[in-house]
Amino acid sequence: MTGELPDHRAMFVRFLSDSGDEAAARTRFQRLVTDLVMVKLPGASEVAYPGGGDWGIDTYVGGLDSDIVVWQSKFFTAWGKTQQGEIRDSFKQVVGKAKDQGFTVTAWTLCVPSVLPPDQQKWFDGWRQRQTRETGVRIELWNGVHIRSALQQADARELRELYFPDQMPVGSDVPVAALTNLGTLSDALFVVQLETAGHTETDAAKGFFFAAEAMARDVAGRGVSAEVSALNEAELEAHGTWEQEYNARSGSASEDGRMVGLIDDVNSGVAKLASSPELRLRPAHRRGLVHRLVEGARAGWVTHWRDVAAGHRGTSAGTALEKSGELPSAAPPADHAGEGATVV
Repeated sequence: MTGELPDHRAMFVRFLSDSGDEAAARTRFQRLVTDLVMVKLPGASEVAYPGGGDWGIDTYVGGLDSDIVVWQSKFFTAWGKTQQGEIRDSFKQVVGKAKDQGFTVTAWTLCVPSVLPPDQQKWFDGWRQRQTRETGVRIELWNGVHIRSALQQADARELRELYFPDQMPVGSDVPVAALTNLGTLSDALFVVQLETAGHTETDAAKGFFFAAEAMARDVAGRGVSAEVSALNEAELEAHGTWEQEYNARSGSASEDGRMVGLIDDVNSGVAKLASSPELRLRPAHRRGLVHRLVEGARAGWVTHWRDVAAGHRGTSAGTALEKSGELPSAAPPADHAGEGATVV
């Protein structure tokens, strides 16, 4: 998923609407700023302010008995003398408290969701220079463009989902990774299961498995909750498709446990399943998810598939791919333990 957010103006118009009213938006905006600061500086925090006594501090890093850096959040969607006055008052308050309480403000950043008009930006630049000369405090500005840019960074992805869930676009198709050496997976359980069911040609299945395994490890590595959930749902749907087809055929299986049409119908069924906006899988990935289920000893192609899995002594597919260099090590690759219900 690309994660591209709309223009900052559209972002915060919807932000205000989702918050319910301007008072709630102000509180939520301060929380957003704190969370953004914590992405880079996990030690960031806020102070409690019963009765409004927050000392002019919204978000800070440092110690209130030494040096601190402050971020001041103002949910300004319009600019004029009123906003100028609030900025002056907030800065004056924290500088005054620093003097009274014996700590030092080394930097102060104003955070707003909008972009200042030229005359207001000129005012801010002049005011910033004067205050820095008088107090020694470095003053910065995070406007709507800066905040949007910070949210676009990879490490802020979960914040995008949390604060702007309805503004995330439909994701792009996930690439289909290609297996270089098909022989790498010749001893894998899912291949043995196919051969037991009478399928002697398994190269395409190996390619499907590899595409799904590479994709699943990539999703696990990113750790984005929406993608992980979408992948777990896709696996559950694939498992359900296999289970439905297996149950319909197992009663009429041949003496050697084979079921005519099972593999073809399961592959066809999972390839047609709807994709998720959070993770737009290709049909090849969905076919590969079935083979990952088989590799994990959670499905099979003959009625005695559990016995086949229990008796398998070959190298697991994940281990084989890692040893060959086709995939880097990842935890946990598909194996025969069958623990848990998640793909990643």
